[in-house]
Amino acid sequence: MKKFLIATALLSAVSLAAADSLGLSGSYNKGFYRADGEALKDDGAFGVGLSYTYDIDAVSAVRTELDLLPNLYGSDKLGFGGEFTYLRSVFSSGDADVYLGGGLGLNTVSDSGTENGVTYTARLTAINPTLLAGVRFAAAPGFSAFAELAGGPSFLRATVSNGSQNVSASINGAFIKPRVGFTYTIR
Repeated sequence: MKKFLIATALLSAVSLAAADSLGLSGSYNKGFYRADGEALKDDGAFGVGLSYTYDIDAVSAVRTELDLLPNLYGSDKLGFGGEFTYLRSVFSSGDADVYLGGGLGLNTVSDSGTENGVTYTARLTAINPTLLAGVRFAAAPGFSAFAELAGGPSFLRATVSNGSQNVSASINGAFIKPRVGFTYTIR
């Protein structure tokens, strides 16, 4: 029995060092853009994300996340986003872990329709280099809760086409993205 307990403890320590986890989170995306000296209105958008995190070692991990973003950029349309992030633990104490990270995100929303007999397609796409800081703590066996704040520059491109004509514009700005959620360790 003693050998069984020791083996179980060792195996759980190894599996925690390289764990895979699935996560569910809620976020708020807020962009800050200026064009021709005027601030563009962006009310922000709440989103729901699904993530997969792979622990590289005891202090670093990579995470991919897919987001559904209703009303992205005030469009009243469902937008989609994604993010690939490297995370590194900078402080651990008991069940809490403070981490920093960096990565690249992408958000996009599109619309199409017919107006005055002309069919059009419009798309807004933002590329967001991301820096983030967060804290994660054990909530229950196998579950962790986290809260983080991400932000960085944002490169927004708007494109409108109506068959024979294409018009596009690029706008640079910044974004912030607070996020809360939980993860479940699957391995």
